Amino acid sequence: MRNLFALVISIIICSGCAEKTIDKLVLFDPGQHDAGLVKSANEDKISIEDGRVNISFEPGSEYSTVSFYPEAGTWDASDYRFVFCEIENLSEKQQLVELGFGDYDLTLGGTLLPPGEKKILKAIIYRTEHPAYIDSVFPVMHGKPDGALRGWMASTYSSIEYIKLLFPLAEKGDFVKVGQIWLEGEYELLSEDELREKYYPFVDEFGQYMYADWRDKIHSEEDLNIHDEKENQDLDDHPGSQDWNKYGGWETGPQLEVTGRFRVEKYDEKWWFVDPDGKLFWSHGLDCVEYGTQSQTRIDGCEQYFSYLPEEGSELYVDRIWRGNEYKMLSFHKVNLFRKYGESWRETSHDKLHKRMRSWGMNTIGNWSDSDIYLQDRTPYVLTAYTRKTGEIADPYADGFQEDLEASLMTREKELNDPWCLGVFVDNELKWGVKWAPKIPEQIQVATESQPAKLVFAERMKKQYGSIEALNESWSSSFAAWDGLLKNDKVIPGAAGDMREFMKEFTSLYYSSCRDAVKKVAPDLLYLGCRMDFHLYPEDTSLNYIIKLAADYCDVVSFNRYRYSSSELVPPDGGDYPIIIGEFHFGSLETGLLQPGLRYAADNDERAAFYEFFVGSALKNPYIVGTHWFQLVDQAVTGRPDGENYQAGFLTVGDVPQQEIIEKSREVGYNMYKIRSEGN
Repeated sequence: MRNLFALVISIIICSGCAEKTIDKLVLFDPGQHDAGLVKSANEDKISIEDGRVNISFEPGSEYSTVSFYPEAGTWDASDYRFVFCEIENLSEKQQLVELGFGDYDLTLGGTLLPPGEKKILKAIIYRTEHPAYIDSVFPVMHGKPDGALRGWMASTYSSIEYIKLLFPLAEKGDFVKVGQIWLEGEYELLSEDELREKYYPFVDEFGQYMYADWRDKIHSEEDLNIHDEKENQDLDDHPGSQDWNKYGGWETGPQLEVTGRFRVEKYDEKWWFVDPDGKLFWSHGLDCVEYGTQSQTRIDGCEQYFSYLPEEGSELYVDRIWRGNEYKMLSFHKVNLFRKYGESWRETSHDKLHKRMRSWGMNTIGNWSDSDIYLQDRTPYVLTAYTRKTGEIADPYADGFQEDLEASLMTREKELNDPWCLGVFVDNELKWGVKWAPKIPEQIQVATESQPAKLVFAERMKKQYGSIEALNESWSSSFAAWDGLLKNDKVIPGAAGDMREFMKEFTSLYYSSCRDAVKKVAPDLLYLGCRMDFHLYPEDTSLNYIIKLAADYCDVVSFNRYRYSSSELVPPDGGDYPIIIGEFHFGSLETGLLQPGLRYAADNDERAAFYEFFVGSALKNPYIVGTHWFQLVDQAVTGRPDGENYQAGFLTVGDVPQQEIIEKSREVGYNMYKIRSEGN
């Protein structure tokens, strides 16, 4: 009866993954529009013939971007969820094509186009604004039903000045044809009454979205066991690369000095890790390798979402503090593991995880992983550490900043001296100045007068200007005295130049303090930096000075990199040092999640193709020494406490492998040393 009810409701509501019926809206039709409405940022040759836009590439200093304009005014995509584009690659090599709206910095979708192939590129429309009642009904979900998807930054979907296609791989002589560009898939939200009366519950007993179906969805506990047996056979059939040593290093590759610890070294014009046995090592890994924490969702205040919850007091619940707030949490992934393995779920799943990693062609357990798993001397791992914040800032001027980090690291003595430990990330995505987050320079300006960095900045300004009047003239400010600068709680545009100079000092002190702390407690441990989220680099050069300062102190410079390609991630200004990618992913809407993730893929096959391309690009990049996918398991459909509910996993909440991406991970992982050494 429950399944019948869910079916009826799903028909009423319509799946969060399905496109509702609405006439498609053609925005650009080469058969009806003039070639003058198509413009290239470079000198690419544009013409229209036989209902197609012909683009012959002549790339300049930047990769080719071709924009399509309306005949008048702007386009309005408010009623739609997706944008499509017909495209054909007549080049002799593969093309990556990305689609975006106007001057919105982040593209909304992309596709990989082999030579001679035609495709329809599908992109998704993210919205940062929707009716207030939606947030009331779903307060902790980035992806909400019927296409209400939160993005990093607001896109101008209601007044699109132009649609752009980016061709990062295009070279002189390459040639593509573009057909229609259109909108499709209705964006129409249910009313608040409809949602409250008909929608709850929307999560089934296995933690899955009730109003959609997909291949490998769990419908019974028997399904859990069937999938488990099937996977066990698959793992036996694919035990891992025969070309690896116990660490996952290149067993048949060159023999370098044996030091007993991981290090980095440039060999044959490429940067590498070198494993404890002196073998070249490239870090192919997964973040959040654990069972429970990263797939947890908030329960208190959200009980109505769920058709099933364990009994009150069950050990499956966890009380957890997340960013200063305490929540009652539950991981349905852990619930499903308990259903499969009973009281031994932890030991069984931990053992299986190492087999999975090896089978999937992966040799590194990435950030935010479980020490009970990684301290088994079976798979190399990275250590996660944090500095102490003062106010909102990781402030290196605060008393005891370095000493506090040293003390924190000393509590991880096993990892510090473990040959299986690749290195340590300290902090994550500090807000150096990216567009979509608070910025340290602004946080310093508006901080309280006791903020150590603000006090130092004020002293620097006193020394530089001598008088408050001189500072006011330079900044166009109106402080009556120097204490006004300390009491100020506003961002002053005129201070930007001085703050930028101060940030060089701040950044050097931050990185040197972290480096010194790591090397004091563990001289042989690699310091891997703080995973900068500079997704717009290298096009945006405003934060290049941060990258260069990081390289002065880090053994490996780390980035989280949510883009379709990794080939353009190289040191600025001719620098030469190793880089590691701490996060990346692609997501679709094919496993019942309501938000694909930070980079959209049209389906799971496209998702897998992007994975192969991204890691393959990194292997061919002489600076990149590893990529770590975020994360092992899909996030909960109802979101973690900050709202993320992405299809980010190699596993579903039902503990089912997502086979398309796993096959590509094996393909690239088993062959990665050949690809890296030969560059193809």
